[in-house]
Amino acid sequence: MVLDVNGVTKVFADRGKNKLVANDNLSLHINEGEIFGLLGQNGAGKTTLVNQILGLLTPDHGDIHLLGESVLQSPARARSICSVQPQSQVPLGFLTPKQAVTLMGKMRLGKKFDPKRVEILFEALDMNKWANKEGEKLSGGAKRLTAFCMAVIAPGKLVILDEPTNDVDPVRRRYLWEVIRNLTNDGTSVILVTHNVLEAEKAVDRVAIIDNGKILTQGTPSEVKRSVTNQMRMEISLASELDMEIPSWTLSSHKKGSRFILSLDPNDISSAIEWAKNQADNGLIMDYSLSPTTIEDAYIELTSKKGDE
Repeated sequence: MVLDVNGVTKVFADRGKNKLVANDNLSLHINEGEIFGLLGQNGAGKTTLVNQILGLLTPDHGDIHLLGESVLQSPARARSICSVQPQSQVPLGFLTPKQAVTLMGKMRLGKKFDPKRVEILFEALDMNKWANKEGEKLSGGAKRLTAFCMAVIAPGKLVILDEPTNDVDPVRRRYLWEVIRNLTNDGTSVILVTHNVLEAEKAVDRVAIIDNGKILTQGTPSEVKRSVTNQMRMEISLASELDMEIPSWTLSSHKKGSRFILSLDPNDISSAIEWAKNQADNGLIMDYSLSPTTIEDAYIELTSKKGDE
């Protein structure tokens, strides 16, 4: 086991002495060569947990063991074991991507650093056209990829990636996921911190959904999806962003812009298809699809239940 988080609680107090429970009795473990997803919206407690894993914050209760030793007792050791891509952009200044990544590699490996590793990463991510461009002139996506390369040029036993695909174009996102998966071939473990549930489902081996400082569920993607029963999902593209009447067979619904997602019991599939065809014939929806439950559906249902409670 690479990481063992056991009953970690972290509470912050503001000047008015109001208390915010950022992490509430969190427990999880990560195995060697595993990609583990931490899913949750901003403010859910993901970054607070990461900072405690790195020894930058001390838990009020609980403990964290990294490769068998307590992070609380050896916080500097934790930072030497982990490689991190933060959520915020890394300020490159006048450094080019090649210079920044090479510098990070030399800092971590010294004389053992092999410059060919930079070339391999840049080729895999199709970054060569930016390799010698000053950081101040780079796009947000190019800066994000450079920060990713800085984190993995000499990866520790645990790599923590906080929203690694932000601003990255769809083609290079695919390349990036391939590089992340290849990291695990030599036993490196990865924590993927994200609110992009759709991407995470394709990338992770196991996942924890965290909301308001608590882990609502964790397990493999299949286990998490089964936690919200065997439902189906209908995804609809509305002809406009106006509200529409929700069908009676709908178990739950979620709307984002012109995208509408409905969950339903498998026994209601025929009714749902007939309803969708009528809506399309009347010009109210552009298209629709029917598929099994996704992690996104599980996330929405679990967080909605938590809010109701």
